[in-house]
Amino acid sequence: MKKKIAYVLPTFPTLSETFVGVEMRAMERQGHSIQPFAFSQAQKGQQADRVLQRKCIYLDSSPYISLMPLCFSYRAHHFLSHQQGFSYLGLLRQGVQLAQRVKMTQCQHIHAHFAWHSAAIAITAAKLLNISVSFVGHGADIYASPQDLEHKLQHVDFACAVTAQMADELKAQTYKPIHHIACGIESDLYPPLTNTFTPTKQLLFIGRLVEKKGLHILITALEGTDITLDIIGDGPLLPKLQNEIHQRQLTSQIRFLGPQDASWFRLHAKEYSALAAPFLIAKNGDQDTGPLVVKEAMALGLPVITSDLSGCNEILTDQTGVQVKMGEPRLFRQAILNHFKRSSDELEQQRQSAYQHVMTHFNATTQAHKLSQLIEAL
Repeated sequence: MKKKIAYVLPTFPTLSETFVGVEMRAMERQGHSIQPFAFSQAQKGQQADRVLQRKCIYLDSSPYISLMPLCFSYRAHHFLSHQQGFSYLGLLRQGVQLAQRVKMTQCQHIHAHFAWHSAAIAITAAKLLNISVSFVGHGADIYASPQDLEHKLQHVDFACAVTAQMADELKAQTYKPIHHIACGIESDLYPPLTNTFTPTKQLLFIGRLVEKKGLHILITALEGTDITLDIIGDGPLLPKLQNEIHQRQLTSQIRFLGPQDASWFRLHAKEYSALAAPFLIAKNGDQDTGPLVVKEAMALGLPVITSDLSGCNEILTDQTGVQVKMGEPRLFRQAILNHFKRSSDELEQQRQSAYQHVMTHFNATTQAHKLSQLIEAL
């Protein structure tokens, strides 16, 4: 029987971090029992995550019960004393709280998503229980606002990176094993493509309205054209982007449709001519790493126009998508205009190539099998 895994998450469920639920379900299909732990939940989550949400234990609302004699805290002392982002006693208290719940639920391994407080508390709990622990880095936790990252890396059994580039960068910081485990898609939700591609709408953007998504690049690129765009998502930049659209007199071409469940994309992708995803690196260093929306578009037969962000470079080839230099509205506009000039045969060849590529290289089952083997080997 395979190990029962405690998943430690900052927030669960959320609309934007679909990769977490995808991975947990894929690990269940590998034969693992999964117990999610989280510190908060968003107002809206993915419909597909509801089963996992029902059994998720929320630590902020869990009562504190002493799990073990204080003398066992020596196991975590070295790690705790080197954490600058959290107080020693505060982190120890949360670690004890998690350890108590992990023991009660009979989990045998702890796996955290994001290298922030979720990883720190997971490591503390694992040390108190003397069980194995790992975490996966994603984006902002590695590039924008890392917290004692190097020290966390020294105290896990292994760490995962969602891109090969990130894996190389993390390997330079530690002697501990670093493994590339890409965010995958649930292949059973994406049947083989039909040969009919007859979109009735033009461009689609999906993502949180934050700087690294590059939506202002796309808005600028559409100025002076009659191309239409639907925007799915929400975020702090919404008022600023709405104002920019008004100033550029694009209100008749661009619609904000708000945040949607992942099933919306699967239902409506066929209506659009292309996914426009002008990712860039934010001023604070934050960036998308292996964006799942690009993989989902490929699996749905929706052509992708995006930037040369490294995370996209690892997903796309010249045959499976179109990439231009990031942060360049003029180049993005030209790529869009070129897209609408392409023949149906060219587009069909790209769609089929993209589908085969993503199913081969970014299947959640394949990625979960790798992770399962790593955990079982400990």
